[in-house]
Amino acid sequence: MKKLGAFFKLVRWPNLLITMLMMCLVYHNLVGMSSTIGFTLLVISMVLIQAGGYVINDIFDKEIDEINKPDKIIVDKIFTEKQCNFFYWTLTIIGVACALAATLLMNGSKFITVFGCMVLLACILYTYSQTYKKRLVIGNLIVSLSVAFAVFVPWLFVMLYLAKEDALLDNYDGMMHLSLPLVLIYTAFAFLLTLIREIVKDMQDVKGDGRSHCRTIPMVWGMNVAQIIVIVLSFVTCAMIWNAAYYFSELGFRITYYMLYASGVLVFFVIGNNCILFADKSLKTEKQFRLQSMWLKLSMLIGVLSMIFIK
Repeated sequence: MKKLGAFFKLVRWPNLLITMLMMCLVYHNLVGMSSTIGFTLLVISMVLIQAGGYVINDIFDKEIDEINKPDKIIVDKIFTEKQCNFFYWTLTIIGVACALAATLLMNGSKFITVFGCMVLLACILYTYSQTYKKRLVIGNLIVSLSVAFAVFVPWLFVMLYLAKEDALLDNYDGMMHLSLPLVLIYTAFAFLLTLIREIVKDMQDVKGDGRSHCRTIPMVWGMNVAQIIVIVLSFVTCAMIWNAAYYFSELGFRITYYMLYASGVLVFFVIGNNCILFADKSLKTEKQFRLQSMWLKLSMLIGVLSMIFIK
């Protein structure tokens, strides 16, 4: 049981659950489609590929994690590196196979686009952990885009499905155009929140990143610049979230409006906390940045759950 719990921690099961929930809510609530085996396989593919990405990231981050979170190390402490590599390849191969099965099941040559995107995602997550994680800005962007892609891919999947037959596309054309702005709002929401959280995590992990020569924003440009970037991005995100909340209110989705407003308030807490830390440098502790990361994750969860009330 101890090893089973460690495995779920290794693959970050709460993050995978949010991904699965996010994709299903976009598909059913924003786009308004019924369940299909093809889409179910696509969700499984995304979850397994992301799980593999988390495993390979922990393998490459062993030295960093020994400094940043010594009490939470799983690689070489609970599972050997060889076992973790086995987990990575198994999860990734099955994930890619599920994407291929979804493509073949939908019986359309255009679905090769989705399959290609999933293969590309698997490759990017590997190279991110191996190389790009240590490079300035690009590592943060890769993670943010991969999360945003999980929001957008259900809409792309449906578009390719409808494009198989002109009659289907004509019947659903109006619905797809109405759903596109909603999907883009949540895609931007996921991208910005993830980007902010990645920078906050970099500020939290400066000790380990410094010893491993990672070129993160706090390491290259300094903590003050990193905090200014977080504050600016958080202001932009708050403005976007609250404008989106007003947009949903105008459409009659009042519960979604309140949930998005609450999500924006949590991001505003991040702004306030960084302003305090910027003014009093003695308060810059790992605990403060961990708190900001928790607020951002909770903001993301509330934002995702707000889709439940869009019908």
